[in-house]
Amino acid sequence: MTDTELVNYFAALRWESEVQQVCPKCGALDAHYPRRRRRRSSRRPSSSWEEPTNPSWQCKHCQAIFSVTTGTLFDCTKLPLRTILYCALLFLGPGNGASAVGLSGVSGLAVSTALLLEHRFREAMAADQPPAPFQGMVQMDGGYFCGKPRKPNRRLPRVTREQLQRRFGKQPVAPTEKPWVAMGMTQQNWKKMANKRTVLVVTDSNGGRGEGSRAIAVAVSRGGESEYAVGLMAKARIAPDAIVMTDEAGAYVQLAREHEHYSVSHAKEFSDAEGVNDNHAEAFFSRMRRAEYGIYNGSRTLYLHFYACEAAWRHTHRRLRKSEMVKRLLRTALSLGPSTRLRGYYGRRGYRTEVLIDSSTWERKRHTT
Repeated sequence: MTDTELVNYFAALRWESEVQQVCPKCGALDAHYPRRRRRRSSRRPSSSWEEPTNPSWQCKHCQAIFSVTTGTLFDCTKLPLRTILYCALLFLGPGNGASAVGLSGVSGLAVSTALLLEHRFREAMAADQPPAPFQGMVQMDGGYFCGKPRKPNRRLPRVTREQLQRRFGKQPVAPTEKPWVAMGMTQQNWKKMANKRTVLVVTDSNGGRGEGSRAIAVAVSRGGESEYAVGLMAKARIAPDAIVMTDEAGAYVQLAREHEHYSVSHAKEFSDAEGVNDNHAEAFFSRMRRAEYGIYNGSRTLYLHFYACEAAWRHTHRRLRKSEMVKRLLRTALSLGPSTRLRGYYGRRGYRTEVLIDSSTWERKRHTT
């Protein structure tokens, strides 16, 4: 793509026009005055002069100066448009995700710059979730993430059944015992258990016009798969006439009050003789867990919600062509305002908080880490 084609590509994604622009200050739609003196280097040698990679315009009505990234998730970024487009293509190339180190090695950016750009993409994915409640055949499940254990320095004794029951909270730990010894783990991995979070996912298996199943995922507070969180998730994301399939966890029993509910006992089988299963939700967690361990080498609680939304976005749009995925991602990022979480990221001046479902309200509250 030439520089002119690149600018027209981003302008069409944001304003749906290559000729007219919308002033972010006064909202006037017009062919504003181009300012060719203010431009950014495209980092691409060219034999002839072309339009700048990220040009700016001056509004005909309020005289404000703006560019195609002003007032968006890419506001105040120094990256050229060509680099943003190239990194978006690299980010959406793998099916489960792309690490910042790998993106840095291919694009030539610093690791911190690549990580910040990926976080901007994840915030756009979190905003681009299916708005309508799921209908038809719906599956719901929860999975544990974060708190990734490390391999111990020396081989530990074989874990007994009693130690596993204490580890998963089925048996209490005596106050005189060391909890990590009673659970059959190292002290370091026992401390990491405090970082474990639960991710609730809702998927539909009716196909959605042949486009494959969709998914919506949210991070839950330390309560795990509680009845309160499951009830609020089902009320917000599942239609009343939907058929819900889950596992045998007790938190999903309440779904039978408003939905046609079926459950399968995973202690015995993955799918019963009547076809009751939650394989779509398990497949989602399989991709997300492969991304956590194989690509990102662990997830942090601060951005777990956005990693979950990234996995849900990839699951929902996995049947689209890569070019359409890039267009959808950039169009969403250009339609959002500047990120309050990522502004001042290098100076740690943004919201250093988790996005979780609290036990007292459905709204996403900010919990200090």
